[in-house]
Amino acid sequence: MKHSSFYGSLVAVAAWTGLSLFLGGCSVANRAIRSDFTEFNTTLQFNQTQQMLLNVVRMHFRESPMFLQAGSLTAAYESRVGANVGLNREQLVLSGSETEFDYAFSTKPTVSYSTVEGKNYVQQLLTEISPQTFCLLLRAGWPVEPLASLLIERVTLPGGAVLVNHAEAPSAAKFQEFVAKLKAAQTQYQLTVVAAPTGYALKIGEEEFPLQACQFRSLFDVMFAASHNTPTPPGQERRARNSAANGKLKIRVSDFRLRDSMVWVRHNGHFYSISHDDIESKDTLALLMQLYRIQAAPPAEAPLLTIPVR
Repeated sequence: MKHSSFYGSLVAVAAWTGLSLFLGGCSVANRAIRSDFTEFNTTLQFNQTQQMLLNVVRMHFRESPMFLQAGSLTAAYESRVGANVGLNREQLVLSGSETEFDYAFSTKPTVSYSTVEGKNYVQQLLTEISPQTFCLLLRAGWPVEPLASLLIERVTLPGGAVLVNHAEAPSAAKFQEFVAKLKAAQTQYQLTVVAAPTGYALKIGEEEFPLQACQFRSLFDVMFAASHNTPTPPGQERRARNSAANGKLKIRVSDFRLRDSMVWVRHNGHFYSISHDDIESKDTLALLMQLYRIQAAPPAEAPLLTIPVR
């Protein structure tokens, strides 16, 4: 009876120890899930922003953009509890050298990517941005000046005059006057979006301007316009055709990664980055990302790449 009671106590100790490790493991798993959720979100957000900057730089060098779209992210969590207990049968005491308790916890995240090609490529990059999208962004609080400067290709005025949004165009100055008029009206809270017989119109004070009179760019065109702000490193002048910068996106080039960079990419042996302190450039890049998501098509059913996250 004495031996039986001792063995029972031993089993109870082992069971209690295992339960304690298990409950502790649950706490570890809960903390890991909360932490991983934030880390996964941060990593994917940075990678998507980095991809946009890389493609803008590529377009400066007349290279084709390439997008990978995250289709899914799964994470498997595994907890393992183990225990080895040694007993000296003659003295009926626990043997410390043979008593072991261990707990192991592991995370195995997997992210799936698909290339943006075919119909998805046409929808996201080549399809003209709609007046509805322009109004959606304007109503969401975006300033009209960067929206008009980046998204509108040309404007046909009521009298028939056409204003082209290109620095080399004869009507470029007139287009900038038109944008300045919109900006001034917004500053004075006199710019609103209203319904019109042909769709939507901008109400500028008492005047209505139909958005159907605007030819909007595609996301590809918007990115190409933004790429004009990419500097060309010495020795690579023959790889790019320099165009007049519009100042909306100030991209820096350096031989090493600058520490104050919000986002950076490496291309052709140089680092291209945007400063954390450059608010206008950060806003422009955020606008490009928002357009990319608005124009996005559902990811393909079969991902091209499925890789474990390290």
